[in-house]
Amino acid sequence: MRYLGASVSGVVAVPIEQVWELVSNPARHPELAGSGEVRAVEVVGGGPMGPGVVFRSHQRVRGLSYITASRTVIWDPPFRFAWRVGTSFAPGVAQIWMFNLSAVGGGTRVENGMAQIYALPTVFPFSLIHDELGRREAALMAPTLANLARALGAPAPTDLLERYVAPAAIEQLLPWPTMQGAVWEGGAGILAGAVEQATGGLARVLPRA
Repeated sequence: MRYLGASVSGVVAVPIEQVWELVSNPARHPELAGSGEVRAVEVVGGGPMGPGVVFRSHQRVRGLSYITASRTVIWDPPFRFAWRVGTSFAPGVAQIWMFNLSAVGGGTRVENGMAQIYALPTVFPFSLIHDELGRREAALMAPTLANLARALGAPAPTDLLERYVAPAAIEQLLPWPTMQGAVWEGGAGILAGAVEQATGGLARVLPRA
């Protein structure tokens, strides 16, 4: 069993400190989000960022507006910032997103990754579902890296790498899949359409969170 997830990384020709200043500020995430769904973000209480800090995100998806409340679950300046999405009454209970930075030469390798709270076996035909969901998420993360480079006044990212698995750094923050009831509920819903998915209907596996 593995949680569904994905990541995209690329090299941006900007020092790591400058990249960190941008990605670690949730208020600037609307500039970065490749999905275009994030409209505004505010830190609850207005204090400095750090472990456990909650921030609200105003989202708009397919004409529907709503607010999420994310809790910071990894804060490791200037390398890693991860937050777990939730609701205003239950911050940090759903998927986890992350920026992971590493210095390379005079630039920075930036990884944008995510882990869902749904898990499936990694064998066929479930492996097809992992790959399709990963491709779908990666298609939104690549524009995020391009937006990031643009916001920093840098050329487009180079050496782009896509992975259709949840990054280990955030996957390990979730319970073992067999211990989480929600995982099985989500997996059962996916399993019901496995035959259709294996024959071309994969893009309809799950609605985007």
